[in-house]
Amino acid sequence: MKILLVAKPWRGGLGRYLYLAMQEMFPGSVRWLSTRPMTFSDELVYRRDQDMWWDRFRREIDAADCDAALFIGTRPEYRGVKAHPRNVLYQTDDVKMQACDLEVFGRVFLSDRGYEPDLTALSKPSQYGGVLPLACHPPLHYPVANGRRRGVYFVGNRDPKRDPYVARLLDSGLPARVIGNYFAKRPLFWRRPLAFRPTIDNAKLSRVYGRCEVSLNIHARVVRMGTNQRSFEAAACGVPQVVERRPGIEEYFEPGKEMLLCHDPDEMVAQLRMALSDPTGSAKMAEKARRRALAEHSYYHRIVAAFAHLAPKGQLDAALRAVTAATR
Repeated sequence: MKILLVAKPWRGGLGRYLYLAMQEMFPGSVRWLSTRPMTFSDELVYRRDQDMWWDRFRREIDAADCDAALFIGTRPEYRGVKAHPRNVLYQTDDVKMQACDLEVFGRVFLSDRGYEPDLTALSKPSQYGGVLPLACHPPLHYPVANGRRRGVYFVGNRDPKRDPYVARLLDSGLPARVIGNYFAKRPLFWRRPLAFRPTIDNAKLSRVYGRCEVSLNIHARVVRMGTNQRSFEAAACGVPQVVERRPGIEEYFEPGKEMLLCHDPDEMVAQLRMALSDPTGSAKMAEKARRRALAEHSYYHRIVAAFAHLAPKGQLDAALRAVTAATR
């Protein structure tokens, strides 16, 4: 199966995970088309005439020799790409588009069910493919024995909704690390500077989680339902989790058996203390979450769902079996 990935040039996070997963499932058959110039000469063309650059970009998509074109997010510049069933949109988080932006796509998926009313108001019934949650990538997310585990780690960038939780964590007296763009930039940093670390490359998550006893995950305000990518990544890394409850999170992990949930900062601290006080029980919970993530919530599974209408089921299932067998 030949696939074109249309995404931002940042070779980290979601774009990278999907690219790697598709390459493993369909070796040598995936191409990444960047939405920004990637060479010096291309940058000169872009700066001289952006309209010409985007026109060439659209023509390149139309002429691509592929069975599927996966777009991560939409943007106005895609208007004018020829509508085709092979064009698949994966819209993560917020829905910020007009109905005309969806005309290009044969199938549209959301990562967050909370935005379903917004999307269905804009799309045709035949276009909407349903919810395609975020996930993990097992070759990058796996348990790491990294010496003695210690304390609570929160890995995430600053968000107004997260601030009260981070503040309560700092005041709790629990051993904690906050890893992200709070470092030396936010007032919370100066409350307890030694608790903070700079943002890390997503490829280093496994090593980071290998140093902590419990992962704390508080959702950004953009998340309406379900959960964010961090829940799946931490689960695959085999670390116990305390996660802020969002409606629908039970679709992906079982509360109390695969992760602990909290409604507010005080309950967060109580759940963290519970997880830290029972390392054996927490380890069992983490292992159940890890098995669930590998069995249901990898990007291999998301790719199969995204392309189910474009490729024979047997082909997709065979590719899935081949890669998942190597990650168990």
